[in-house]
Amino acid sequence: MYLARRRIKGKLYYSIRQSVCKGREIVSRELLDLGRDPEKFIIYPDDGNAFYIDPEICDRIEACGVAPDNDELERVFWPFLRPETRRVIEMFTRPSPGREQSIPEQKARCETQPFHMFDKRRMHYLRYGELDQSKIGAVPKKIYRKLLDKSRDEIEQQFMEMERVLENSEKKNYVFTIFNVAGHFTSEIARKFPQALSQDKVDAKFTEELCRLNADAGFWGDLGISMRLHDYLVRYACWFFDIDFEGGRHLEDLMWQFKRRHHGFSPPRPQAMPVEEAVSVMGISRQELSGMTVRTLTRQYRVMAQKYHPDTGGDHDQFIRLNRAYEDLLRKIKGKGGKTRYTAR
Repeated sequence: MYLARRRIKGKLYYSIRQSVCKGREIVSRELLDLGRDPEKFIIYPDDGNAFYIDPEICDRIEACGVAPDNDELERVFWPFLRPETRRVIEMFTRPSPGREQSIPEQKARCETQPFHMFDKRRMHYLRYGELDQSKIGAVPKKIYRKLLDKSRDEIEQQFMEMERVLENSEKKNYVFTIFNVAGHFTSEIARKFPQALSQDKVDAKFTEELCRLNADAGFWGDLGISMRLHDYLVRYACWFFDIDFEGGRHLEDLMWQFKRRHHGFSPPRPQAMPVEEAVSVMGISRQELSGMTVRTLTRQYRVMAQKYHPDTGGDHDQFIRLNRAYEDLLRKIKGKGGKTRYTAR
């Protein structure tokens, strides 16, 4: 059993669902609608730190032909426990009997399980946080254990929960990576610094990959496909088109790659570019810089990147200078005590 969330007219509703085997396929089925407030089914005897689930829940699940498991029910309602009760219980929680023995078996199954590439990209990013997934085939397959024995619906609900750790500024990088938009570009910079790419082309390739996944019957399984965008993909479209890319560390990455190729060589740390030179490279004045935010500076960078990017006929050295200027000015804007504007002096 697992907790499922769905949004209807802007309001969040909850239900209990179950993944079951149907022939050779794992499908999901609805067991119980919990409404908008699952906490009302949690009972605290004598107002203490113990709790139990309303017996009505067990009766209604049994009516569906399922024998309710107390541990599973507690896991479903765990997010809705009072924080103090959860804290006290966690102090005395021990691993469930037999859990350690099941892990080696799961690891072995991961070696032969044909996980969908989209799921693998999501797990890889949430585990390592890397934009460059060109070596995803070399990572230990045990990181996909959480995908075993689950229906497509349960997997999607699980990813919704896991993605809550993402900062808002990181979400576009995440979507860019899991849909492998970088695979449509030949430049190495695509996997390191997507801000420098043509944003119109990036948008077009993302839309292409989004539509391809939406029409992939093998991915959706028993959930089926439709002509409209699937509910589980809507959040990715919103994150991609409503949020800007997070600032990257492309220059630092290039330096470390150079160091690894030339063992023993330690180049001096480059000094920050003078502000006058940086604003000149960025095609703005110092006065314009004083009123800029991270968003407006990034927008100006994209304009200049289209001019200097080697893939569009620009000058390679000038493009490197542009990256340095952008990184230095971005640090100045972000470094004024957390403010988003840079004050000219």
